[in-house]
Amino acid sequence: MNKLLITLALATLALAATTVVIPPMAKLEQIAYKVEETTLKIQGAGFATLAKPYVTPGEGYVYAGMRIEFLGAYPSIQIGADGQLSKTFDQNGFVSTVYVGPDASKVTLVNTAKEAVEVKVRITYTYVKASYIPLSGDAVVEVNVPDGKLAQGFNAMARLTIEPYAPFVVKAVERPDGTPATVYRVEPKVVEINTPGKYKITITQGAALPAAMLVKSLSKQTATVTAGGEFAVTGAEVGVPQGWKLLGYAVFAYTADANLIGKEVTGDIKIDGGLVDTITDVNQNIIVRSVSYLVPPVWNFNIRYKIALVYGEQFKVSTTLPSTVNVIYIPLVYREAQVKWLPDRALVNVTDADVADGQWTAVVLQLPELAKIVSIRTPGNAMISNATDVRLVWGGGLRAVSISPDGRQAYIIAQLGDTKETGMYTFMINWKPMRIPVIDTKGRAVGDLSASADKFDASASVGYVEVKVYKPEPFALDISYKGIPAAHVEVNSLVEKPQAVTLGIYTVKVVVVGALNQPIAQASVSLEGFPASGKTDGAGSLVFQDVLEGTYKINVDIGGRVKVSEVIEVRGDTEKIVKTPVVAIVGGVPITTLDAIATVGGLSAAGLYFALTRRKESVAEVEQI
Repeated sequence: MNKLLITLALATLALAATTVVIPPMAKLEQIAYKVEETTLKIQGAGFATLAKPYVTPGEGYVYAGMRIEFLGAYPSIQIGADGQLSKTFDQNGFVSTVYVGPDASKVTLVNTAKEAVEVKVRITYTYVKASYIPLSGDAVVEVNVPDGKLAQGFNAMARLTIEPYAPFVVKAVERPDGTPATVYRVEPKVVEINTPGKYKITITQGAALPAAMLVKSLSKQTATVTAGGEFAVTGAEVGVPQGWKLLGYAVFAYTADANLIGKEVTGDIKIDGGLVDTITDVNQNIIVRSVSYLVPPVWNFNIRYKIALVYGEQFKVSTTLPSTVNVIYIPLVYREAQVKWLPDRALVNVTDADVADGQWTAVVLQLPELAKIVSIRTPGNAMISNATDVRLVWGGGLRAVSISPDGRQAYIIAQLGDTKETGMYTFMINWKPMRIPVIDTKGRAVGDLSASADKFDASASVGYVEVKVYKPEPFALDISYKGIPAAHVEVNSLVEKPQAVTLGIYTVKVVVVGALNQPIAQASVSLEGFPASGKTDGAGSLVFQDVLEGTYKINVDIGGRVKVSEVIEVRGDTEKIVKTPVVAIVGGVPITTLDAIATVGGLSAAGLYFALTRRKESVAEVEQI
């Protein structure tokens, strides 16, 4: 009998990987803190230990470390911890503040003197409850401070942070009714709210900032604002050096006047701009009188001033006071640093051209939460570590350098007036690998994974993919399941707890029947495009567990003679009945409807069986959908 190919329909297999986008994130931290003052009496050559408190502020809060302020100078006291530790020093070189990370269970103060010392300290214990807000367009984040009832003795604040490389910025901070809020600190990527209340933070699309940058202060400028007038800067007046961008301004507006008591004037100074961070706002009245009754207290001297950082190209100072307001403003510019990222460090090259034309120039690093800066080595090979907000004697002045307590940020002054140090600055960095969970639609961890990334090394284990990131920038990741491309992931946020990648993995049941709908046992079944194959049971059934969603071709082979193919869409647990032209199986040889027609032509069933077993050729191939 000649081989016969029956084509019922054609189908295109869809095996393309699913595209998953992990968007840029804003991190909202609800911060609860408790402040205690105590006196520790430490015997000569003795020690005292401080540990985190057992009482937590509320559900969901995680211990984030402590800050220990020394209320005096204690040169004989040495401080150590069994975890992260950084220090701040006063102008005399004594430790003034110690920052202790959450990985430290205790802090030890050792008295190196022979005599006992009473050490007065103020301790701030900090707890954080973090959440992540995906950013895909303009967004409004509602913030309550605190976000719930806290345990007695705890205060609250909130912080919202956008990663520097994300193309989003803070636009405004308002009260729920839309009126401007005033009790906050703000910059393009960060908001800190320190006063209880309800707030709205508006986030909009905006410029990304380099993770490693140079920030420079240009020369200070002065202006005056007449009584009831205003003064505006558009940015065109600023001579921004070539290759640099205008970050904003430091603005100082001030006035003073003398008035008779009872004749005090009203009015105010306002600083407006794109994004205004008010550093201080002072309105002070001083009544002048002599020691005796010689000069009565008649004059009221009023001093008013505001200091603000204004981000953006424009700002305006206006006044409703009857006196002239003086203005000092200092343009601030920035540019991306010449940086080379390595798995354990960032190399930043600072040239003479970089530090020209500035009052000061700083190297600034702002990294995602997977990174921790542990030390800075200068071109002159000086090493700075475990230091926060320190001042080092440098040339004719002081050099500011700092590594933030959490290790995510650092700065070091490379030029101050005529003093400079150019060359290669080395920032040693510990990076945590980014673990991206991989689950199925029922929330179960997925195994049999493999992965590759375009910029970093990647590996897979049961339930997650691990990427060894060492650059603060987005990357692409490809995940395969049982060797089949399953997901293409665009990662735009390097966070410790990224959203999970969900794969559609389902159960597929195939039932093979004959022309009379009878079950066909021992039929070979496979999925074309996925590693799944087996034989049907006595009921004609075969179950494939853990099949990746997609469109596949089911190939059925019965006795090597009858081959049937059908297309199956797997979008959930699926059962597919595959019908074949088999009417019977005699001695392991399938008899098809065409074979049955041959018996009508005079060949007996036994004769047909004998002929088929001798010829052993395919009698039918059927492709269906």
